[in-house]
Amino acid sequence: MSNTQAIKDLINGYATSKDSSFLIPNVTEDFLVVRPSGNPISAKNLVWMFNSKDLVAESSELIKTHKIEICGDMAYAVFTLYEIFSYKGNQNKDLSTYTCIFKNENGTWK
Repeated sequence: MSNTQAIKDLINGYATSKDSSFLIPNVTEDFLVVRPSGNPISAKNLVWMFNSKDLVAESSELIKTHKIEICGDMAYAVFTLYEIFSYKGNQNKDLSTYTCIFKNENGTWK
């Protein structure tokens, strides 16, 4: 499998996951998400949010992958998702553009 395809598979896996099970096996130990509020959250805390049922993913659709750039063991991608989710009972319908940084660790992109 090519590096580009491995990153596309990660993006698709993230886009279609409806719970936290995809996250931990596919991210680095220092993974952070910077939320729209500007507050960063670790993978462990994001999993906690899903498990607490405060965050309920209803659907997610990959709209477009804008760019994937690979340089050695590092890469970045920009993609847009249409997401429907509830946070503490309030439904959100978001068209969100993500920028993700990937790292190849021992032959596996994360």
